[in-house]
Amino acid sequence: MDKSYKIPLLASLKWSFQWAVAVVLRHQKTTAAYVAAGVVAGLLASSGLGGLLLLVYSLASIPLALLTHAEVLRGPSALDAQTLGQGPGRMVGYLIDTILIGLAAGLSALVPIFVIAMLSGPASMGSGVDLVLAFLVVTVVAVVASRPALRLPSRVLGDPISWSQAWRLGQGNTLALVLGPFLISVPVLIVEQIVQLLVPETLSDVVSMVLLPAQIVLTCAFLSVAYGQLRRANPEL
Repeated sequence: MDKSYKIPLLASLKWSFQWAVAVVLRHQKTTAAYVAAGVVAGLLASSGLGGLLLLVYSLASIPLALLTHAEVLRGPSALDAQTLGQGPGRMVGYLIDTILIGLAAGLSALVPIFVIAMLSGPASMGSGVDLVLAFLVVTVVAVVASRPALRLPSRVLGDPISWSQAWRLGQGNTLALVLGPFLISVPVLIVEQIVQLLVPETLSDVVSMVLLPAQIVLTCAFLSVAYGQLRRANPEL
């Protein structure tokens, strides 16, 4: 195993952006459908069906994620059996993996919360402690989720690597795997915050939902770019 290989973060982000643009241009109808669905979900976010629609929209984003992985790892692809697999198995597996990664990251966040609560006590919890706690929680969650997330791109190839393989594959590149998705999310968060200040809440929900597919494509492209580099550097895994 080549532990010395380091993902070039800035170059990988550039390649991820280029792949994201390629995915959008090759699949304009698909992209337009997700944007239109995002507008509807955003407009109805505050209604009684808002929660259900957001859940459905999130689940419907799995094919987009698989399509992005396929474009990067296999070349020009389509929403067909080669990308989505025979039957729902590949999409269900991708969903389960995503949930497991989220659960592991969420449970790990309890550690800094418990430690700080024990050390400081509820009475001394102030804005300073809250900021430190928030930073620690975000850091722990990002670190715990970073290397297992390398399993996700492998699903589109029909032979997903194991959790232990994904963990070993990311060895020595945790920082890059954390910073990549973080740097992708920062511009999205900034745009959302600006929009919330300028437009009514309903329209800001629409903007957030429309930006979600873009963030998914960029993040999945980055994971695929990182996965491809690390697999070439470690073919034995």
